[in-house]
Amino acid sequence: MIQYSVKGCDVFRMEMMTKMKLCFSTLGCPDWNLARIAERAKHYGFDGVELRIGGEKHIDPALSPDQRAGIKRLFAEAGLAIASVGGYTQFAGIDNPAVKEQCDRLIRNVNLARDIGAPCVRTFIGEGDGGKVSAYGVASLREACDWAHAQGVTVLIETHDALSAGKQVKVLLDAIGSAGLGILWDIHHTVRAGETPEETCALLGTAIKHVHLKDAGANHALRLPGDGILPIGEAVRALARHGYDGFLSFEWEKMWVPDLQEPEVAFPRYIEHMRLMRHT
Repeated sequence: MIQYSVKGCDVFRMEMMTKMKLCFSTLGCPDWNLARIAERAKHYGFDGVELRIGGEKHIDPALSPDQRAGIKRLFAEAGLAIASVGGYTQFAGIDNPAVKEQCDRLIRNVNLARDIGAPCVRTFIGEGDGGKVSAYGVASLREACDWAHAQGVTVLIETHDALSAGKQVKVLLDAIGSAGLGILWDIHHTVRAGETPEETCALLGTAIKHVHLKDAGANHALRLPGDGILPIGEAVRALARHGYDGFLSFEWEKMWVPDLQEPEVAFPRYIEHMRLMRHT
């Protein structure tokens, strides 16, 4: 059996943390167009961006092939990855026709992600019926995720709404059982659901393909990174122990909470906070 010293473990953890890449969700800059998003992301030192679906300043499945190619080129020329596409489909507590409609939307989102070079697309499950997805919904999601896998894209269920805990979302992950399905871990929601970061990582393991980080106070109101009490460092260290080397995406919910600090303040703070963390 190989024995590792404490110092050796620290070095390994640091190496894994260094491999993790930083991006931000465009939820945090609702007034920026794509050109400004790319310019600011490069200026602040991000490795990529997470593009949300919705509105003319962001992305939409209605974009033409030429527009899709232009978006892919814009970020490639800036040296930035398109880390993920933030979709808004939901599947809990709805009837079969509504499930089909949501699956059709999800497939359109997958095709958009494929065309702009994004490796994954987010879906929610939702609050309906306590987060329960019908047997038809499970089968339909499996079919959509298998399609995504064939396109080189992974569908990600976010830990959110009725399935905020890792132990809850894992049940659906296992039921669907597709190679084209993974997890988007939002640490705010799993902590609120009562799980420690290590518990969530142990439950979901390599199914975690993308991560949303943020900070919040005791009342769960969002705070600038480092000003709240969420265990960001604990989450990043747990990810490192489990071999995660993907994106750590800053989800600053400026779109939904207009009184939050401007992205010109919040985005550089995130970069500064995460770089300091790598050395502590």
